[in-house]
Amino acid sequence: MQMRRRPPRASWLLCLPVALLLAGAGCEYHLREVAKLPLQVAVENPGHLRVAVVGTSKRPLAAAELPPFHHAGSRWDYTVRFTDTSGVGVQFREVQTTVRSLTGVTATRTIPLASRVEPQGTTPIAIDAFLSSSNPEEPGNLTGVQELVFLGRDDHGVPVRVIVRVPLE
Repeated sequence: MQMRRRPPRASWLLCLPVALLLAGAGCEYHLREVAKLPLQVAVENPGHLRVAVVGTSKRPLAAAELPPFHHAGSRWDYTVRFTDTSGVGVQFREVQTTVRSLTGVTATRTIPLASRVEPQGTTPIAIDAFLSSSNPEEPGNLTGVQELVFLGRDDHGVPVRVIVRVPLE
């Protein structure tokens, strides 16, 4: 009868890290979610309004425009153009604007808006967005999305809420 030979203790010690690695592979890791960048301008709930984003331009921020401790940034300027298609005017009272960078940083502000879309008329509203970075190693990699929520009432007293998402790239 032959005796089974036991492996030396050193081989057991080598198996331990491999076993721990395999056990860890079954663990679930969650990456931090970041803002999704729309492929194009997205508009929700326009009702009887036709909405277009036109005249988009991008430029680097000047040193005086940068927030404290930031090294680089960009500014986007564009126009959201509303056209009434049903003969009912709309009076906007405010726009809520949220800028999300792809790293998950969010900035929100509410801007009073006294802008009216006349029945069968067209009204342009100028919008701007800023993204800046405090990371000197990647100052030019600034992309994100700006979400605009226009709030108001139409001439029949019905609340109007239009959501516009604009990619910032």
